[in-house]
Amino acid sequence: MKKQANEQIIFNEIIPDSEEGLENFSLQGTDNWLSAGIHPWYINEQLYNLQLKKLAGIAQDPAIKFIGECGLDRLKGAPLPLQEEIFIKQIRIAEDLKKPVIIHCVKCYNELLSIKKIVRPRVPMIVHGFNTKIEIARQLIDKGFYLSLGGALLHEESNALKVLKEIPLERLFLETDDKDISIIAIYQKAAEVRGLSMEELEKIIFDNYLGLVGNV
Repeated sequence: MKKQANEQIIFNEIIPDSEEGLENFSLQGTDNWLSAGIHPWYINEQLYNLQLKKLAGIAQDPAIKFIGECGLDRLKGAPLPLQEEIFIKQIRIAEDLKKPVIIHCVKCYNELLSIKKIVRPRVPMIVHGFNTKIEIARQLIDKGFYLSLGGALLHEESNALKVLKEIPLERLFLETDDKDISIIAIYQKAAEVRGLSMEELEKIIFDNYLGLVGNV
């Protein structure tokens, strides 16, 4: 993804799942805003302690604004109990560094809510690419989560569009994820649905970002 004029992008760095990848992984020379995490798809059952060590080290870099993507996926990745263990340990890293967490969650919302209840993190937690039932969105918002909505907003019957109509604006983020679509199209759709100008929506989203990480 290329950064356009007047855009600021959070680029995601996935902690590698091989010894060679871990040895060569570096943030040197970047001037981008970044997130970094161990994605549940890429947990190495033999190397996860090294993955966690690498994350804990690079996460101290000021370029790292968020921890993640990390989280839970019932359909893909390591066994769910191991996913839960690694997710909790990444939350602990985020807590130590006071950095928000970006969450990948697929069909594991009960587990996610349970982990939040048990761990009781103080850092903000954002569920990215949310496109699930409005009832789940309400539960997450009630428990303090932020929701990030993406390309699904462009589909008229999507759950994401139903959520957008109801979500408190101070809990909203917008994204493209890895989709080959313009963030402008997503902002335009969201602004139309919420009866806002693009400028008003951009300010709301950026203020939400500043509320999470402070001035940059």
